[in-house]
Amino acid sequence: MFSTNIVQQAWIRSSGRCECVRGTHRHFGRCNRPLAWERRAESGPGGWVAASKSGKFVKEVDDCEVICWFCNNSA
Repeated sequence: MFSTNIVQQAWIRSSGRCECVRGTHRHFGRCNRPLAWERRAESGPGGWVAASKSGKFVKEVDDCEVICWFCNNSA
């Protein structure tokens, strides 16, 4: 789990939008779906999670990715 400080830095970097660029999802390039800070760890529109890019939760902002609920739950 990331510290609040790391998540805030990632949120600012993302401009409050989904950073997912996975080619297997239904978006071309970056998802860029608008998110709401208050909807962290919630499902539905505006919901999002702070996910680890490496899968190891390295305690650095470069490993923290702001992902919408839809992308986080897509196969």
